[in-house]
Amino acid sequence: MKNYLFVIASYPDERQQFFEKYMSPRNKEYCLQNNTEYIEITTKPKLFRDNPTWWKFTFVEELIESGRVKENDTITHIDADMCIVDPKRPYPIEKNFNYVIDSGNTHCMGSYSIQVNEWSNQLIKNILSEDRYIKLKDDVSYHEHFKTYSSFWKEFREQASWYSLAGIKRHSNISFFELPNYGWHSDKNEMTHYSLEELHKNVKILPTNWNVTELVGESSLEFNINKVCHQDVYIRHFSGGQSWRKDWFNVKGLKFKIFHTILISNNRYRFKQIFKKFAKLKKRFWKNSI
Repeated sequence: MKNYLFVIASYPDERQQFFEKYMSPRNKEYCLQNNTEYIEITTKPKLFRDNPTWWKFTFVEELIESGRVKENDTITHIDADMCIVDPKRPYPIEKNFNYVIDSGNTHCMGSYSIQVNEWSNQLIKNILSEDRYIKLKDDVSYHEHFKTYSSFWKEFREQASWYSLAGIKRHSNISFFELPNYGWHSDKNEMTHYSLEELHKNVKILPTNWNVTELVGESSLEFNINKVCHQDVYIRHFSGGQSWRKDWFNVKGLKFKIFHTILISNNRYRFKQIFKKFAKLKKRFWKNSI
């Protein structure tokens, strides 16, 4: 059995240089520490359905069909905008399909791992199914936070495909960890493919630490539903147009500690102390002025 880590990074701008300087060396270090073979794609493959996010499954399918990745091997995918904080900590592979409900409360396909076998091979085919895509790509669904209707498939593609297969509602303002069965079958319909029994048997939901998208001081926090403290982050995911912060590659460094320990973690306490001092000064000023 072999372990693989797979990443595609083909950006047309300065993000590519950032990836090559910071993400790529960290990914390689992770592989060295965890007996894992690294597969990095930096040349732009042919688009599938006009969007690169489908690559995270199409390329895995190609690896399996080519025979490079074999039965019982494991393969983990992470997005190119992810920082592995501790390269010594292995990504958990406990069942046939493993992924994270992120801090923004999505069943996020930004990172996932599979154990290669008949069940997971069919999973990939189901996610990429052309028949399902044609039937569902234009369907509109309700987003309970924005209170709007639109095509989930056009906005989140492969993630929407998994939601459909598992019968997950598009968004929940309540943590999916608090919903029955992690939200599986929360929107069950005729296109739901997997039973709850099959999902629990084959799919492992990992803690949010493994895919932290929303984080205090670094993102808008509009969807910071599954909160994680900075010291508990295993993978920092700079999703949704966030700034890629190089200090995450040196969490023991002074810059990281100053920003997160002093400016962020203690800011509420500090603001309270400043307000109290201001209130005392104001009271003293009015007393002396009378």
